[in-house]
Amino acid sequence: MSSSDNRTVSHAHWKGDGHVEAEFRSTGTIIKVPVRALNIIWGNDTRFWRFRKLPDNETRMIGLKEGAWLVQVNWIEVTGRVKKAELYKGAAKTYGIYYLIKFRADAFGWHSIPIKFKLRVTASKSAQTTGHSHNTIIEQEDGKSMNLEPYREKQEVWHEILGGQFSVSNCDGFIEFGMLEVESAWWKGNMVLAGVKIKPLQA
Repeated sequence: MSSSDNRTVSHAHWKGDGHVEAEFRSTGTIIKVPVRALNIIWGNDTRFWRFRKLPDNETRMIGLKEGAWLVQVNWIEVTGRVKKAELYKGAAKTYGIYYLIKFRADAFGWHSIPIKFKLRVTASKSAQTTGHSHNTIIEQEDGKSMNLEPYREKQEVWHEILGGQFSVSNCDGFIEFGMLEVESAWWKGNMVLAGVKIKPLQA
C-alpha cells in the first residue's frame, strides 16, 4: 500500500478527542464519554457512519447530545479509554461500563453474530521495579460476547448495555474498553451509538 493509500485509510477512521464529562455524586462518580471521544474504525467515512445531533428530549433522557449513526458496516471497532484518576476521587470502588445504543426501525444484521465487549484496567510499572518508565501492567480484564438482536427488537428505544465491570484501587493508569465485531463479513446497520457511561455498581 502506498503512503497516499495509508493516509486515505487513516482519514477514513474517526480518532476520538478524549473529552469526558465527570459528575460527582455521594454514591460515586459518573463518567460520560460522548461518541466523538471514542475511536471508530471507518467513523470518518459517511458511507458507514454519520454523526447526528440528538433531539432535545433524547438528550434530556440520556444526558448526551449527539449520536453516531451506523449506516452499514461489516467491521465494527469502537474503542476508548478513561483515566482511572477520574473515578478514584469518588466514593464507589466498583463500576460498570454501559454503551448507550438505539436501534432504528430498519436496523438489520444483528441476529447473525455476537458483538464482543472488551475491558481492561491498566497501571504503570514503577521505574525502580522495571528500569523503564513507560511499561504498563494489566490489573484487570473483563468482557463478554452478546447477541444484540433482543435489543434490536425494541426499536427506537435507548438501551444501556453493560459491557463489563471493574474495581478501582488506585489512581494510576487507564480503563480501556471496546465494542467489536471483526470476525465475520456480515453487514450490520441502522444502529445509533451515543457514547458510553461509567457508573457505580450498586451492592
